[in-house]
Formats: sequence, C-alpha cells, structure tokens
Amino acid sequence: MNKIRDVVLKAIDQEATLDEQHEAFGKLVENFQDMAYACAFAVLGDFGLAEDAAQEAFLTAWRKLAQLRQPEAFPGWFKRIVLTECNRLRRGKHLPTVPFNDGLIVHSSEVDAQTVIERNQMKTEVSAAIKKLPENERIVIALCYIREISQSDISRFLEVPTTTVAKRLYSARVRLKGMMEDSNNDFAARRPSRNKSFAEKVKAGIFDEYIGQYRYELRPELIVTIRRESDKLISEVEGQTNNLFAKGKSKNELRTKEFDGRGKFVRNEQGQVVGFIYYEFGREIGIAVKIS
Repeated sequence: MNKIRDVVLKAIDQEATLDEQHEAFGKLVENFQDMAYACAFAVLGDFGLAEDAAQEAFLTAWRKLAQLRQPEAFPGWFKRIVLTECNRLRRGKHLPTVPFNDGLIVHSSEVDAQTVIERNQMKTEVSAAIKKLPENERIVIALCYIREISQSDISRFLEVPTTTVAKRLYSARVRLKGMMEDSNNDFAARRPSRNKSFAEKVKAGIFDEYIGQYRYELRPELIVTIRRESDKLISEVEGQTNNLFAKGKSKNELRTKEFDGRGKFVRNEQGQVVGFIYYEFGREIGIAVKIS
C-alpha cells in the first residue's frame, strides 16, 4: 500500500514536472488495468464496452486524482469510478452487447469442427451460468480469472474484507461447478496487460486533453492551436510552430524549445483543461481560454 501511496503522491505532486506526473500515473495504469477491465467486463458482459469503460475510468481518475484525500485509498476509489463509467455506458446508447462469454473464447483455425461445436456449447452453458450470478460474484470471478490477482489486492479494490472475497469466490465456483476452469486461459488472453496497447490508449487520451484551440482574452483575434503527434504536443499560432515539452519544477506547464515561453494549463473543478496562462521571459502575457 505504501508503494501505491507514493505513486499517487508523485502523480499529484505540485513540484513535479508534467512528464513526471504522467510517468507516475502510467504506473497506476500498469498496476490496475487488468482489474479495471475485469470489473467492467463482469458488469457489462462485453469486451469492447469493458475496455471503453476502463479507459474512460482512467482518464476520469487522472482528472480527479488531486481530489483523493487518502492516496492509499486509490484502489477502492478507482473501483467506484470504473462502476460509474459502466453505469454510464449501460444508460447511454451503444451497440448491442454480445453474450458475456463471447469475450472469453478465442477460436483457433487449426481445431476441427467437433471441437468448435463442443466449445460453442460450453460457451453457451458458461454464459448462461455467469448471467445468473449476483453482480458481486461475477466481479470476483472475473478478477480471479483474468490473471493471478491476490485476494488481498481484490479486497482493497472492492473495499471488502478478504473473507468476503473468499466467500464470494467460493460461492461463484460452486454455482459454476468448475465450468470456468476450461475458459481460464482464454479469459486471461484478453487481459489488457498482455501488451502495451491499452496503456498507450490511456496515455494518448491524457495528451488529447491539451489538444484544441485557445483564444487569448486580451487579443481575441489571436488563436493558438495545440495538436498531438504521437506523444509530443505541437503549438501553432500565426504561422509559427513550436514543440511543447515539460521542464523543471512545474505543475501543468509546457514550454517551447525555440524561445523562453511557457504555458501553465488551467483546469476546472472536474479536472478538465479549460485554458492556459501564457508567460514569456518570466512575465505573464495573458490568459487563453479553450474554445474547442
């Protein structure tokens, strides 16, 4: 828990550079991506929607991280954000979901027809059984099978005693009567930590928050456009293009390499970037409001 606390504190450290904050938050993504996905998958029963919910949860956590009063409480706090994103997706309009277990079975082109038939039958039986489980048991079973996550980690994530985790897991396994065992490897094959794709999407989403057009209040005709190229931010104004980067002890700041200019980003209560204060040669030039 001390490790989690230290990482959270680094991600919100006002004396850290923007790059250092991003790096610290990336460690949180690395540690909790599988649990976020498993939790969302258990609630939504759809691989694509679960990934969307998990990614949006991380972006929300990034914006609101400074509001977390007890850094060591991050696991449970983040779990509530994941569930909120799941509820938002369930309430909103989205593509029809596929059966819960469709995300678990990965077919191989090398298996024979009889094997495919047997797998499909097992998939249908497991899907029906899982749907009958209470949501809290679905979440525990998903967390246990997506990868080797300790019951103590699951306990902190779900904010329940380890005895409750064990009880829910036992109950779910009894109800399923071992049917999930054959799907274990296929389920784990879907975990976000299998490659860097999920973490890279979250990182891109964080950088995308800065993207847009900003208008200076004192010079409304002057509009700065910030765009992203991979993991780099580029600013364009009046035909001039500059690379933006973090340097020194700065919070929410980006600088230009071409001259002594810097922008300190301003966020609203929801943690969203709404503008920046521009400085040149140590002097505040003005405020630019994000307009798109």
